[in-house]
Amino acid sequence: MRDSKIYTILDAIGIKTANFTAATTDIITSNAHGLVNGNMVVLTTTDTLPAGLSTGTVYYVRDKTTNTFKLAAIKDGPAVDITDTGTGTHTFTMHDIGTDIFVQDFMHCVFSFATDGGGDAALTVKFQGSAEEDCPDFSAAQSPSNMWDYIAVVDYEDSVKIDGDTGIAVAAADDYRQVEANINGLRWINVIISGWTEGEVTIKVRLFDNK
Repeated sequence: MRDSKIYTILDAIGIKTANFTAATTDIITSNAHGLVNGNMVVLTTTDTLPAGLSTGTVYYVRDKTTNTFKLAAIKDGPAVDITDTGTGTHTFTMHDIGTDIFVQDFMHCVFSFATDGGGDAALTVKFQGSAEEDCPDFSAAQSPSNMWDYIAVVDYEDSVKIDGDTGIAVAAADDYRQVEANINGLRWINVIISGWTEGEVTIKVRLFDNK
């Protein structure tokens, strides 16, 4: 029997964006923000972000309630210490990349993904891989010091091979698919939403060893 592991790469991810305010209690307020703990966001502002926050950092959501959350600079890390409220209008945007998965001990993987049932989804999903020793920044451009590439997958439904550069365009609600990738020789995989208009997608991966 083959050993396997399951990971969630994207958890109900759509490129949500909204304005927020921040308090020196480290609490960020954005009514009905729709984020969940572990989501990654980047920040922009029309003037100056609250002290402790930066436009050049990917933050992880923690301690979320319906209308508030805190941010951490590392996953499951401590909340950022916010020391003033900043000036101008501040905006968060959900990051378009998933969770990096280490796959060196596995040969094959099956990606399962589902769009939400609240309305038609309009987005493109691409699968990424890297053989580098250290995990690259999959959200940054490919370069000699940041080596990764899009990887091809095969649709379980009809055995059609999907080019990595093309990815899978999703244009309907309640779209459920399973695709397989040969990851033998890779060390890292991820998934990126390369185009988004509406909707959310959840993507899980099951990894199989070589037995």
